[in-house]
Amino acid sequence: VVASVHCVFRNTLTIFIIPVLCSSAFCVRKITLYTGLVNLAGLGVAATVRHYTKGPQTFFCTEVIISVALVILAEFIAQEIVTLMEGQKLKLIAAVSQAQTSQQEALLANQAKSSFLVNMSHEIRTPINAILGMNEMILREEKQPEIREYAMNIQSSGNLLLSIINDVLDISKIESGKIEIIKSSYDISSLINDCYNMAASRARGKELEIIVNCDENIPRLLSGDETHLRQVIVNLLTNAVKYTNTGSVTMTVGGELSENRYILRVSVKDTGIGIAKENIPDLFGRFTRFDMTRNRGVEGTGLGLAIVKRLVTLMDGEITVDSEINVGSEFVLTVPQEIIDNTPIGSIQLNYSHSHDYGYVRSFVAPDANILAVDDLPVNLMVIINMLKCTKVHIDTAESGREAIELAKKKHYDIILMDHMMPEMDGVETYAQLRKEETMCDYTPVIMLTANALAGIRERYMDQGFADYISKPVRGDKLESVIKSYLPPELVHEYDDEDEEERDIGNDDKKDDRLSALTTFLPSINLKIALPYCCDDFDLYLDVLKQFAESKRLEEMEEQFSSENFEDYRINAHSLKSTALTVGLEGLSERARASEIAIKSGNIDYAKFSHEELMEMYRDALNKIREYLNKQ
Repeated sequence: VVASVHCVFRNTLTIFIIPVLCSSAFCVRKITLYTGLVNLAGLGVAATVRHYTKGPQTFFCTEVIISVALVILAEFIAQEIVTLMEGQKLKLIAAVSQAQTSQQEALLANQAKSSFLVNMSHEIRTPINAILGMNEMILREEKQPEIREYAMNIQSSGNLLLSIINDVLDISKIESGKIEIIKSSYDISSLINDCYNMAASRARGKELEIIVNCDENIPRLLSGDETHLRQVIVNLLTNAVKYTNTGSVTMTVGGELSENRYILRVSVKDTGIGIAKENIPDLFGRFTRFDMTRNRGVEGTGLGLAIVKRLVTLMDGEITVDSEINVGSEFVLTVPQEIIDNTPIGSIQLNYSHSHDYGYVRSFVAPDANILAVDDLPVNLMVIINMLKCTKVHIDTAESGREAIELAKKKHYDIILMDHMMPEMDGVETYAQLRKEETMCDYTPVIMLTANALAGIRERYMDQGFADYISKPVRGDKLESVIKSYLPPELVHEYDDEDEEERDIGNDDKKDDRLSALTTFLPSINLKIALPYCCDDFDLYLDVLKQFAESKRLEEMEEQFSSENFEDYRINAHSLKSTALTVGLEGLSERARASEIAIKSGNIDYAKFSHEELMEMYRDALNKIREYLNKQ
């Protein structure tokens, strides 16, 4: 085309540079080079045709030379352009690769965080379960005011620690998108009463008044996520109490109709220390705490309002704040709710429950009921036994899934309480095996009782066939309520005062004699460490000691070592570390701990080296304990 054009128009040989320059757009060096060579050849052909058609001309030779030079220059420029484009291409590829790597690392980090939270939840909740469970026994049975006060302080601190763990897990659930908004109908007056009760105890401790103003025209029954709505309101109320030293906290509840929905409006106003205007935009950030000089003594993680904001957003609501330093703050929550019953609630009656004055009242008795509790930690089994002992339910225990299945083959149980994380077979695997094998518990409800408390875990357990789920730490009233709901009705009897039996507190001198006899026979046992785990109850300690002696963990560890199953060996070492300390065997506990840490860090050689010594110490302790118990 260029040659034809040149034959018609003079002085157009330089048009050959255009294809060369255009070829650089493909960013392929060979295409640019071949285009330059073809155009030089085309230039030669065009010059030859013109020479023979137009005749030799003086200026024509100069034009050809200039054209060739321009094509070569264009080729050079095109090659430089390609070089620059290749460089940009490599940078782009590197940037994309780095972005993919960063995304993969972020994904792996998020998975690691989730795994860490699962393990952290289990590891922390397990000892808290023992602490709060045993402390509940003290509150149930102790009558001395001083001891009860100590126990109440333990309960308060334990619940605070549990709330911190829950905050961390909540923010993780929300950020990972795993939190679910589940709508159900609820009574608005009951919700308001519950929120008031949860904050009233703390307010009374600071001599603050909680005032509740409620619009009498609010529909009686609404539909929404009652659980998370309650969590948001309680958080706002407790925050208001926390940052208010004098005056009052006022909760105002109202709203308005909007297209078959009710826009619920809750205001929480206090007379507290207030928030500076410049800090309000950052108020709902994670771990945000302002003015640490004034707030140094205020407890909390700084996650509460961050969780509130995200939950309100998930519920399609809004939250605003207005505050002034040394005057107070007002948080206003608006959340759309569906109307189930438009009947006005009228005047609401607040019933303050003195939950802080702990008083246990058993809800039922079932002396003919049989329950199997399965957990690899004896201290957890003791917590369950003691929490249910007032109900007179007969409880058998198993420290492994295999042992639980063997017991289920020999006896029918009305309920099975199953721990999740156990060596060899965990709770889920044990349940599956229980349903496969022929046992006397084919239709027995199995309740998962575990420290795993992440989002969606309840639904996962229910999908796998479990009847229900209770998270650790276990509350006595919750445990009793679930047990009562799943026991056959004919086995459950309402509590009667005549059923109350006097608790035998024993003879102190006799107790001292038994303590002295035990330490003489087993000098390696440190009762100062062991007895506090059992509420200083020697009879309870003997029960724990008996369970420790009857455990098959020694044989299991020997077998796992022989088969080089070091993961289950590590889990058993982890359990031995706790149970040995529970009965006062500090040395054995430390050796088990060392083996657990070694395997966890990949140092299998140390575990192999110390295995015989660990087993010898364990075996010697078991023999002495069994000999002592046989003499009792």
